[in-house]
Amino acid sequence: MTFFVWSQFAIVCIAGAMSPGPSLAIVIRNNVNFNRLAGILTSIGHGIGIGVYATLAVLGLGLILQTNQTVFMIIQIIGLVLLFLFGLMFVFQKNKQDKKEEKQSQLNSFLQGFTIAIINPKILIWFTAVYSQFIAIDASFYFNSILVLTASLIDAIWYIIVSILVTGYGLKNLLIEKKLMIQKTTGIVLIIISLMLLYRII
Repeated sequence: MTFFVWSQFAIVCIAGAMSPGPSLAIVIRNNVNFNRLAGILTSIGHGIGIGVYATLAVLGLGLILQTNQTVFMIIQIIGLVLLFLFGLMFVFQKNKQDKKEEKQSQLNSFLQGFTIAIINPKILIWFTAVYSQFIAIDASFYFNSILVLTASLIDAIWYIIVSILVTGYGLKNLLIEKKLMIQKTTGIVLIIISLMLLYRII
């Protein structure tokens, strides 16, 4: 892989990571509801989820989905239903937590980040349409490994940066005052996105 090709790929990954959506909403929500560590754990989990997609893409999943629209649509619908349920959970979840529940929620942040990456149809579409363009059938293990690591690390680093910015002293205090509103807004955003994408599919 030449540096030019890698730089093009990295730019595409950065643009994909920075694109607002359900993932950004979850990262912000966990930073505000808990702390910076929860946000960073969410970011790392999300980055690993992206790595899973990248690995499946280099193994040929993207090409398979491009040639089998029915399977592609079924996977998208399943992801959207789960995204919708995720949103409902945040809308109706009570915000009052004791120390034990808060600690457990922080530990669950990693899993939330990973899960939202896996069930987000937007990411599935991105990997199928964009990421697969950089994959060569006869590519070496080294080439594919660089693609997977680049996608995963760029995604995780971007959301870690978001976590650091969101938990800045002035902004953190302001957001904490709106904690319940942010949680419910996150849920509403997930519900709206899932319904909009479902409408486009159907």
